[in-house]
Amino acid sequence: MSERRGEHERDMDSRKVTRQQLLTVLQELGRAPGEWVSVYLRPESVQARPAGLVLKSRVDPRLLEIASLIEDETLQRELARFGTGLSLFHGGATIAVAPPFPVEQDEVIVGRPHIGPLLEQAERPRRTVLVLATWGAYVVALFDGEELVRYKKGTGHIHPPHKKGGSSQARFARRTENQRADFLRRVGGHIDEELGTERVEHIFFGGNRLILRPLTKESRFLRDHVTAISPRTLLVKRATLDTMTGALADAYSAMLLRA
Repeated sequence: MSERRGEHERDMDSRKVTRQQLLTVLQELGRAPGEWVSVYLRPESVQARPAGLVLKSRVDPRLLEIASLIEDETLQRELARFGTGLSLFHGGATIAVAPPFPVEQDEVIVGRPHIGPLLEQAERPRRTVLVLATWGAYVVALFDGEELVRYKKGTGHIHPPHKKGGSSQARFARRTENQRADFLRRVGGHIDEELGTERVEHIFFGGNRLILRPLTKESRFLRDHVTAISPRTLLVKRATLDTMTGALADAYSAMLLRA
């Protein structure tokens, strides 16, 4: 670790915030006095690390501190989990945000906190799909912002694997595998029936993360919209209507870190 990083290194406290909580933070930040450096990095730029942070008009020494802060382990972990880029504001305090939706343009702005892009992202309604799936149950829902447009839910029996060993275990394993394959085909078909002609901006998957890849193979809609699928898996224990509202709130949430 360099001397300069040691001089400026500060622990970053993190917490998940709802859409409304993020809007409140941004409104307060917009009224903050003094000069700030606002940084927006697209997901690709975050992966390339912060070495390329430059200003068009001059080199600002605060960028060196910001580059060091971006290397914080907690921040890097959340940025990798969200996969949506970074919004960071450095002035009277340091506030970093892993936003729910991808940052669209790299920017470095000096002056008042440049909250505009993140504020627009949080305020604008989006056409969003939730796909919640565990082995044996699924919910597929289309939302316009926070308003439910329609949904499809269902279940399917999948026998648990046999644990006694021998030929019985192999036979039960084949049956379980066939039941899972049939379940994925049916869910993929329902997704295509419900959403085949829809144009959506974002797709969030929740449930058993091992299901998403084989399910995508069974759904033309998911394959056609693969770039819209969030890299983040929502924590959903049961794929039911009762968990749908909480899953949507989680999808629209952000990770807020302060140093």
